[in-house]
Amino acid sequence: MAEEIAPKTDVAIDAGIAPKSENLPVQVTPIRLTKDNYLSWSAALEIGITSRGRLPYIIGDKPAPSKTDPQWANWALEDSQVKVWIISSVSADIQSLILRKPTSFEMWNVLARMYGRKKRVLRTYQIKRSIYALKQGDLSVASYYAALKTKWEELDYHVEDNWDCGSDHARH
Repeated sequence: MAEEIAPKTDVAIDAGIAPKSENLPVQVTPIRLTKDNYLSWSAALEIGITSRGRLPYIIGDKPAPSKTDPQWANWALEDSQVKVWIISSVSADIQSLILRKPTSFEMWNVLARMYGRKKRVLRTYQIKRSIYALKQGDLSVASYYAALKTKWEELDYHVEDNWDCGSDHARH
């Protein structure tokens, strides 16, 4: 009778300890940041970084300890891994903007300022034009709806509606 082989588990992951960087892949998302896809790129990269237990590094919850602190070496190793993930997920023309930033948190913020909501007016215009230009054509209803919903969600991200009272909720 054949013996059952127990699946291999990573003790470090099972114990809640983030794995060391040598076991982690360089790329956490196939999406590369360009000048036009910040929303989808940032969502995908954030999911990838979160899945590897490193989200606190990019949201500022894990700042650098003092270089004399015994935890500094481990922090520097893990932050460098996050920096590698960010650098490897942006296009070559964007890499030069962030390459010399000292922390992954600073890299993340530079990209958010450059490609996030700062270009709201222009991006809103571009999204609205693409929504108006979208035609069902040969697409199935489901595919057409998915394309339209994706554009609506991106538009919602870029548009800031200021609601004055409860009745605004009914209008929107």
